[in-house]
Amino acid sequence: MRKKYLEKQIKNIEELTKVIDSLDLDEGIRLFGFKKDSEDAGFIFISAVHSLIKSNQKYCINTTDRVFNDETGIYLPDGKEEFFYAPNVEEVMKYIKKNALKPLKAWHY
Repeated sequence: MRKKYLEKQIKNIEELTKVIDSLDLDEGIRLFGFKKDSEDAGFIFISAVHSLIKSNQKYCINTTDRVFNDETGIYLPDGKEEFFYAPNVEEVMKYIKKNALKPLKAWHY
């Protein structure tokens, strides 16, 4: 049986900034956006990085292509991933403002 995760839609950039700033390790954000050098919309995932890792990077930004699954009727990550890291919310928001689909389509899980 496939487990379904509850997601709450994020309505605007201000709410998105607050949610990112308060992410726990078991939470994340999913947005529609663009990978570098790609014209097709994919997914951008934002998660918090564990503080015990000896790094000044607090957030992980994971970008991936997306494919439509005919069986489920939804878009799924394609597996061609790239990872970026950011030290603070401001740097994450710079990335999102540059690469997220407009209007914003984002969810908190």
